[in-house]
Amino acid sequence: MVLFILGFMRIEDWMTSSVITIGPEASIRDALETMRQHSIRHLPVLSGDSFVGLVSLGDLKQSILASMIEHLKISDVMVREVHCATRQTSLEQAARIIHTFGVGCLPVLDAGRLIGILTVRDILKAFIEIMGVLQGSCRIDVVLKQVPGSMDEVIGVIKAKGGEVVSVGMTIGATDTLHYFRVMGGDVGAMADELNELGYRGVSVAD
Repeated sequence: MVLFILGFMRIEDWMTSSVITIGPEASIRDALETMRQHSIRHLPVLSGDSFVGLVSLGDLKQSILASMIEHLKISDVMVREVHCATRQTSLEQAARIIHTFGVGCLPVLDAGRLIGILTVRDILKAFIEIMGVLQGSCRIDVVLKQVPGSMDEVIGVIKAKGGEVVSVGMTIGATDTLHYFRVMGGDVGAMADELNELGYRGVSVAD
């Protein structure tokens, strides 16, 4: 199992704030055309300033016959019980909700008012940036010592060699837990050498 340090990152830093919405009295054809024009798959439904539901392209395609498009309104087909988030929801919590309930997005509400939307694509973008994959970084793998301050010592070595820790993750194995540090800058080889000298096991470097 792989765990990532996402809990400290808030959804408001990654959500889309300029949200395309639709009203409950709009037609199904209007919704489909809006999705096509903006290349989106989800439309929050607003009645005035209040969030009242959600429609998705998948739901429309699965449940609406061509002959019904002209006769139904958004209020007839929208999902009313919607999984939502707040600006304080962490990325980790958001990812768990999306995975657990199999939804494609999370509307973000503040006192019942829509302030943003977070999609699977937004989470993927955040994941890539957090892991530093798009920033030319390197990864140092190491099995931490079973003593207090072990992680601080590793981070200290990285910083002393001119590096910056972008993210930290871990893989739980049968006998050991391997931590990996995504590092920007510095002499990664020198970092690995010093960690070996300090007695750390499983030290390796990867792109």
